[in-house]
This record gives sequence, structure tokens and C-alpha cells, in this order.
Amino acid sequence: MELEYLIKKVNKHFNCDITKNTRERELVMARAVYFWLAKYTTKKSVKKIGAAVGRDHASVLYGLANLDNWIRFDDFFRVDFQALKMIILSSYETKKMTPESLLYKYNTLLIENDVLKKQLKKYQK
Repeated sequence: MELEYLIKKVNKHFNCDITKNTRERELVMARAVYFWLAKYTTKKSVKKIGAAVGRDHASVLYGLANLDNWIRFDDFFRVDFQALKMIILSSYETKKMTPESLLYKYNTLLIENDVLKKQLKKYQK
């Protein structure tokens, strides 16, 4: 997913402009939703995620850190967040994997895990 698409979706859903340079609570919370969606639906760095809305990487990390509390204590915000999250995530195409491909992937990960454990032991000495 592209960052511009996520910005438009968040702006439309929360009826605001998250690129606006303000610390209003509603915008800060909407930006945090964008940060979460961008982090978990794109492979962009937190620096690029923040730059897309005029923020630095620290603002992204701060927003992500506070999002859990806002969701836990603000019922209306939690409902809004869950609704937008479902809209965004439902647009993903799921890729079906065969049992053979899953087994291959699993075995590959086991091998990679063993290699990494050996490297870790080597560096710990």
C-alpha cells in the first residue's frame, strides 16, 4: 500500500487533514492510526512514514507507543480505529498456500533459525 492512499483514507475517515501542523488531540490520534496502518501494511521506514505527513521518526514512534492506551481507554476511538483497520486490511488479497509450499517455508525457516543461533553463539564468545 502506498502512503498517499493511507493518508487519504485516514483523512476521509476521521474528517481531518493529518498533514496539518497542529497538536490538536483528534489530529494526533488520527495521525497515530495512519502511523500504525503504514507500519503494518507497507515496508516503508518510520522516517518515510513520518515524512509523508510532515513529521520525523520520533513522532511516529511516539504515536505508535500511545496508540495502545488511546484504544484501551477511549471506546469511540477504538471503534473508529477498528472500523478503518478492517476497511484497509480487507482490501488485501490473500494468497493461498499449498501444504507443500507451507512445509517448504517452514523447513527453510528452521534452517535459517539454526544458522542464526550458530552465528549468535560465535559472536557471544
